[in-house]
Amino acid sequence: MTRRISAGRWLFCLATLLPSAAAMAETSVVPPDTPAQIALFDSDHLGNITAPVRLDYSFVRQGDPARTYDDRVSADIRTLRDNGGKDVWTDFLSGDRRMPTPPVSGFHGNPLLMFFLEHDVLEMRQETGRPATYFRNRIRRAFLDGAQVSQITLDLQGRTAPATEIDITPFRDDPALTELPTVAGKSYRFVLSAEVPGTLYQISSHAPPSAGAAGIDEVMTFAGKQP
Repeated sequence: MTRRISAGRWLFCLATLLPSAAAMAETSVVPPDTPAQIALFDSDHLGNITAPVRLDYSFVRQGDPARTYDDRVSADIRTLRDNGGKDVWTDFLSGDRRMPTPPVSGFHGNPLLMFFLEHDVLEMRQETGRPATYFRNRIRRAFLDGAQVSQITLDLQGRTAPATEIDITPFRDDPALTELPTVAGKSYRFVLSAEVPGTLYQISSHAPPSAGAAGIDEVMTFAGKQP
């Protein structure tokens, strides 16, 4: 079933996923941004876009045979502003799986990063019955103090390109999830490269199998661009 969510609520949801100083307001010292935060949330991912373009991504879900599918995601960059920001319209999945998303204005980051995470959070809420805010907060905290950042090399259509890989396991060792080992062991991988239009090459999540539950992998990968 298509999820119906207002644009205002979407923007609120996305804001709660972004690690920010406001989240640390109860302490007297605000920690500096981590390398993971800078790479994912404080970088101009769309800086290498110099003309209107549509960025296409494949989206593959594997694991549970009843819910395995191949689909698509796209970011349509229609307006380039004088300050470098972009106005972006997105399509996230299709048909009954489509998740309505609002256009974003004056963006420098790739909004598909946040929409992938929010899609994942909504799936976990539906599967576990736990509040979406709980999962958002755990993911946000992992960017602050649990991310592993590595420099890797990609194979882009026969040529190599430098890239940054970021890995998090936000629910590990959480006593509230001892009865949900598939969620507790869930990990995320982000791959960014300046040589990919829009910088975001791939995001994936991996939920390991457990007794009575199949493992689930969701992978969104850059597939090309259209003028």
